[in-house]
Order: sequence, then C-alpha cells, then structure tokens
Amino acid sequence: MNNYVEEISFLEEPAIKAGNEYLEIIIIPGWGSNLISIVEKQTNTELLRVPASKEEFWDKPVLFGTPILFPPNRIDQGTFNFDNRTYQFDINELDKQNHIHGFVHTRNWDVSVVDINEQIVTIITEFDSSKHIEVMNQFQHHFMIRMSYLLNDNTLSKKAEIINKSNEVLPFGFGYHTSFLFPEEKSLFKLPADKRWKLNERLLPTGELEEIPYRQDLNEGMSLVGLELDDVFLSNIDNQGLHTAQIRNGSTGVEINYTVDSNFKHWVVYNKDGKSGFLCPEPYTWVTNAPNLDVPVELSGFKGIEPGDTNVLRTWIVVS
Repeated sequence: MNNYVEEISFLEEPAIKAGNEYLEIIIIPGWGSNLISIVEKQTNTELLRVPASKEEFWDKPVLFGTPILFPPNRIDQGTFNFDNRTYQFDINELDKQNHIHGFVHTRNWDVSVVDINEQIVTIITEFDSSKHIEVMNQFQHHFMIRMSYLLNDNTLSKKAEIINKSNEVLPFGFGYHTSFLFPEEKSLFKLPADKRWKLNERLLPTGELEEIPYRQDLNEGMSLVGLELDDVFLSNIDNQGLHTAQIRNGSTGVEINYTVDSNFKHWVVYNKDGKSGFLCPEPYTWVTNAPNLDVPVELSGFKGIEPGDTNVLRTWIVVS
C-alpha cells in the first residue's frame, strides 16, 4: 500500500504530510487543523486551493484548504438566545454587521494521534476551548472538537466529534468551508437539491425556501461559467442517509465525490465572482443564522448537545 506519514514545514508552519499510492495530504494544526492540500498522485493534480505564502493565507484564511467552521457562516449581529442565555459573538463581518464562521478555524489545535499501518493512515487533532480565553469570553462553554482524518486508498474520511464538557446544553452548528480548485471552463458541478433558501441583502436567510431556476442542471451536473454563487441549498438525503456533491474536471479527468452524513442538512456553495478558479461546496449541520430563524428546528438544523454528550459527524472525499 506504500503508506507514509512525516512531519514537515509548510510555509514555515509545522505540518503533517501523509499519503499512499493514490493521494497525498497535508494538515496544519496551527492553522485551525486545516487540511490544506490534497494531491491526486496519478495525475499529480492539486485538488484544493493552496496559499502561496503564509501572508496570503492569513489575508483570507477561510478560502484555503478545508477550514473547520464552528459555528458555520453568518449570525445576525453576532447574537442569539438559547436555553435562557443570550450569546454575543464578535462582529467580524463589518460590512454586513454579522459574526461569521466561528472560533476554531484560525486557532492552534493539538495533534493527539499519528498512526500508520498497511491499510490506513490516521491523524487525530483536538481543539480544547478551555485553552483559548478569547473563545471562552464569547462562548462560555467548555467543549472539545476531535478531528480524525483517515486515508485509505483513494478515500479521505473525516470524523468530527464535538464534545460538550460543560454543565449546560451546548448550542451546536458545524460545517466545512472546503475550497476546491475549479477551472470554470473545464469543470462541472453536481449537487442534488430541490430548494434553496431565499436570502436578504446581508446574505441571511429570510426563512423562506424558493425554487432553484437551474435545478435539473444542478442535479445532473452543470457548468458554472458566468454563474456567481453565494447560495444556501437544502440537502436531498438519499435512502442511505447520505448526500453527495460532485466535481468533475474535464482537463485532468479527476472526479471528486464529496459525501456527507445526514447531520449535514444544508450546503452553502460559494465561488466568489464565478471566474476565480475555485469552488467552495460547504456542508453545514445548520442553515446560516439558524438560531434566529423562525422555522422548525428539524428544518434549520439548530440543536443543542447535552452536558457530557458527543455529536459525531462523518464526511468522505473520494477521488477517482
């Protein structure tokens, strides 16, 4: 199987490189446990948007690799009420007066396990909120996130375990801002979805669902040339409780199937101006601004984790 794993320096930052005969990955614990690179080795194709320098990364860290979002996307004015408590997060999207993308994707994580055998390479990283006073000041809960990355043949599996170590119910939303390279003129994108959320001028859902004008094309696989996206789609879960987005690159022949479990009820799809060569299919457990929406929680995905409980989320990136 030719599995390997080693500690390296990536843009002057400690990192872990692992691979086999199919894929090679790089994870940077100090950059939010960011899976910053996936290379398909047969064609030597980089799949993710990788920064050229650390300055470029820190200028817009959410647009490189696979940032972990806890909680994901926008919260109106950074505030909401839950379980008899008012939360106030930092306003870090000044032009729209929102909090966006949570606390963990720019902070240092610890590496707890690096294991290699003939079949699977395993890397486990952990984030402990009690080690980050600036997080605890906004979100007064002790929680841990444990990320397990498993590389097996042409499949990268990710397991996220969110652990409530506090004595109160933990408001919960989670997602990934996965930034794939996507040459628009040569690529197709497929996402099974029947509805999308109607958004206001601040890109917050109004609470209404609407038809997708290009639904059939999106469901079957479509070009995104000339289509600018920052849209929020409602997932279509299959009979196995899974949902798969697909990217096909016509120039390299590489196909990426990005499958998520039934916890991920929504996808945000973002491509900046539609001509920048990348695409972010972002699976979320809750819809943008879920705590402030007047819709059933079964639809919004907003829920809590009881004290001492763990929520487990699984995703798979299969490259062929």
